[in-house]
Amino acid sequence: MTKVLTFILIVILLAGCSQRTSVGLTCVSCKPYVCRGSYYIPQKYYEYDEVGLASWYGEDFHGKPKATGEKFDKYLMTAAHRTLPIPSVVKVTNLKNGKSVIVVVDDRGPYTYRGRIIDLSYAAAKAIGVGVTKVRVQTLVSDSLQLSNYIALACKKRKDPFGRSWAQLYFDVIKRGKVQCYKGSQELNKKQKNSKKKYNPLGKYIKT
Repeated sequence: MTKVLTFILIVILLAGCSQRTSVGLTCVSCKPYVCRGSYYIPQKYYEYDEVGLASWYGEDFHGKPKATGEKFDKYLMTAAHRTLPIPSVVKVTNLKNGKSVIVVVDDRGPYTYRGRIIDLSYAAAKAIGVGVTKVRVQTLVSDSLQLSNYIALACKKRKDPFGRSWAQLYFDVIKRGKVQCYKGSQELNKKQKNSKKKYNPLGKYIKT
């Protein structure tokens, strides 16, 4: 009887694993690593739904390199997570006020305090009213997979020809469905060079 129950349990576990969506063609910082004495094993799949504390990071890290090699921009809709595949696209909901935001996970962290499961950029945190707040984090599996594959297939050495970040690629290409958007990006780059304002992936310009 014990063997039968064990067999049934194994079948159930395997069935659950088979429903997971494996990471796409781009996966950065996906190997196990040690930080501040703790050992972390990044997921090899996108499914994720967790409640915990969100914090944010801004000026002190602005312009510094992230796990992707890109420079952190506090005005972009991005986030850091300890074990989600990079890149991943997640929906973060502030459980206190019900506001939510979609961000691209492209960095590792947070490591400083227990209970914190995600670090939001300044812009993302401001959008949903986060200081240190309880949130729900849910991956958008299809969007994550599409972004991962697009970066691998359309970007040489994982870099956009027109200088867009992975977050900007997500909102331009995956979210808005503008697959052939390079021409528009050329015009955007000209505007950025002639403007003293900062590009926001939601299509607005905001002062730095």
